[in-house]
Amino acid sequence: MKRVLLLSVLIMFAALQLAAQNINGKIQDSTNAAIPGLRIYLSGTQKHAITDANGNFTLRNVKPGSYKLIATGVGYNTVEKEVSIENNDIRLDLNMSTSNVGLGEVVVTAGRNRETIGTVPSSITIISGKQLQEQSAITTDINQLLGLNVPGLTLGTNTATKKGETLRGRSMLIMIDGIPQSTPLRNGDKDMRSIDISVIERVEVIKGATAIYGNGADGGIINFITKKANKDKQFSGATDVSTSGSLTNAANSMGGRVSQNFSGTINKFDYVVSGTYEQTGVYKDAKGQVIAPFQSLAQNENINAFGKVGYNINENQRIELMYNYYRTMQNATYVNSGGKFGESPIIGVLGTSPGAKQGTPYNHNAYLNYSNKRIFRNTSLDVNLYYQDFYTIFEYSDYYEGGGNSAITSHKKGLRVNLNTTFNISPNLNGDLTYGVDVLNDVTEQPLVDGRKFVPKMDMKNYAPYAQLKAYIFKDFLLKAGARYENVSLDIPDFTTIKFGNYAGGVHVQGGNLPYDALTFNAGLRYTKFQYFNPFVSFSQSFSLYDLGRTLRLAKDVAGGASVKGSIQTDAIITNNYEVGFSSNIGKFNATGAYYVSTSNLGTSLVDLNGVATPERAPERIQGYEFTAGYQFLPNLSVSASYAHVEGKKDGTSGKVYLPGSRISPDKGTLNVNYSPLKEKLDVGVYYVYSGSRKRFALNPKTNDWDLGAGPVSSFSLVNLYTAYHFNKATTIRLGVDNLFNADYYPVMAQSRVTTDSYIKGSGARFNLGLNYRF
Repeated sequence: MKRVLLLSVLIMFAALQLAAQNINGKIQDSTNAAIPGLRIYLSGTQKHAITDANGNFTLRNVKPGSYKLIATGVGYNTVEKEVSIENNDIRLDLNMSTSNVGLGEVVVTAGRNRETIGTVPSSITIISGKQLQEQSAITTDINQLLGLNVPGLTLGTNTATKKGETLRGRSMLIMIDGIPQSTPLRNGDKDMRSIDISVIERVEVIKGATAIYGNGADGGIINFITKKANKDKQFSGATDVSTSGSLTNAANSMGGRVSQNFSGTINKFDYVVSGTYEQTGVYKDAKGQVIAPFQSLAQNENINAFGKVGYNINENQRIELMYNYYRTMQNATYVNSGGKFGESPIIGVLGTSPGAKQGTPYNHNAYLNYSNKRIFRNTSLDVNLYYQDFYTIFEYSDYYEGGGNSAITSHKKGLRVNLNTTFNISPNLNGDLTYGVDVLNDVTEQPLVDGRKFVPKMDMKNYAPYAQLKAYIFKDFLLKAGARYENVSLDIPDFTTIKFGNYAGGVHVQGGNLPYDALTFNAGLRYTKFQYFNPFVSFSQSFSLYDLGRTLRLAKDVAGGASVKGSIQTDAIITNNYEVGFSSNIGKFNATGAYYVSTSNLGTSLVDLNGVATPERAPERIQGYEFTAGYQFLPNLSVSASYAHVEGKKDGTSGKVYLPGSRISPDKGTLNVNYSPLKEKLDVGVYYVYSGSRKRFALNPKTNDWDLGAGPVSSFSLVNLYTAYHFNKATTIRLGVDNLFNADYYPVMAQSRVTTDSYIKGSGARFNLGLNYRF
């Protein structure tokens, strides 16, 4: 009897071993890049899994037999594979092709974890490396490139700042690999121009209020993702040399640029090293007149040095170090002359400006990142230490008593700890949970270069835990919901204001500690069953300390004395974003659309009080819509288009009034055509942009003039051209033309701001001729 019992136990144990086999695998796209967030099913069973951030999956405890494995996900063609399992674990790696350009692209910014666009219930725009490579042959101004490619983003201003550029009518947070570049404590609008385009691999734009990275993302996030190492070669590189200049009047307009990149992988090490040097000539308008040098891109010396080194400790663990240095300084031999708003533009004439040179002497960015794909079962870990040191100098101005140049310095140190746990509860409930904590110290001030304190040093310490759930419910409904708790401590020292404009200054302000705490939420639902109609709804919030420096420098004498805790409005802004949208793929046709409403109880608009731009804290409501569409007519011919509309109002003393042009941009439409008439030899791209009119305001009857930001904006159209001839796989010559038809126009901000110092024409036709060699 004992023998029979022992034999039975052994048979049962052996059967259990046979029934405990696993199917392991990895799913990649056509470029061998991992695809996260795909769903894996085993027909005839309840077995299922979701690919992790590195495309890996495991189906556990599969009984011996023959099955059909199904891999599916939004933006990819479903793959079915016959598998047979006996008494051993098996490995099954698959490749999947995209079914719709855009939906299958992987994005990391939206949820702090690798996921495909088609599984994110919000509006996202990706500017790919191919787009950047082509359009940087037209212009290396990242402001302009983003304005041409991102619906809802104001067109660039043809200057070194993004003054007046908003995303859906609100400010956006600019980042490099997740390192914040924006200075929301004192916004100088220099954050967009913080890295050279030569080291950007792609740009991820998350539209709508979001708190997932903290302070300043009222309108969304723009994240510059830097280049990665070449994994196929131990040593490779690219050399790019180009020259540019005006086609209306070439004199003094010529500039040059050289960029060198090296990259490769050696055993467990990989690296990217890059250097870029550029000098620009003077810029001229459509009539050949020198454009005013005020905050101009003309006569700039630009330097960028970049390095990234990675080491794969083992299959699961990696450590990576990145550093980027950026410098852009203007060596102007021209000064502003003449000009009157609405009548004639400011132009440039030969001369020397007093004071210090304007530009950004340095912007240092660095991070050290440790990642573990499997810190424990089904959980990955990323730990990121980062640092930014930024210093920029503005133009000399008599605005300050005695004249001078103001500057902004910002030092950021941060730690991000991010974990992601995947779960598979049942075929109708599976997904992942992303959670962690952010720690940030941001020290920002705005002195004058001669040492006078214009805006005092603001020392912010921010501790913010967060959690984000993404789950498939009933197979085809994707739910995403999360929360972030902001805990902010802001220290401001005692200071005395200085005189500028019509502000008398001389007010002693008692400093102190300003504590903030806020719990922000987001939730979204996307229906993923049909490729031809993939709708979503979402709600999201952002937390922002709006430009406190601008408020502090305008402190007024009050009974009992001015104090940052009493007499100065320092309340934070919570912005709510409501959105409904869709994506669609029908054969060679794809489209997206979204309608949104954005509200806040406190506003961020500027009004003119006695000649000084002053923040107005009034409730606001912004709404708008965006559409994109694309069609692949032939393998070598594609067309895409977009249209965006945004409008907003605030509470005024006599009811609802329109928000100024410094916040709300006119309608924008784009049409892009890409054609390769000679296969693998010649590429041609034509990019058209239309900027509409916005005339919402009347003259102020008291002054018989336009209020700040209320100028009438007239429409204009621009056409850009890209051509490239490939001699072979290594050598390409490129010719780009900016403003091909030499349109004579004023940028949106020049028209709406209604200040003479901004009344500057846009650039006339310019060429960019370059040679690229890869090895």
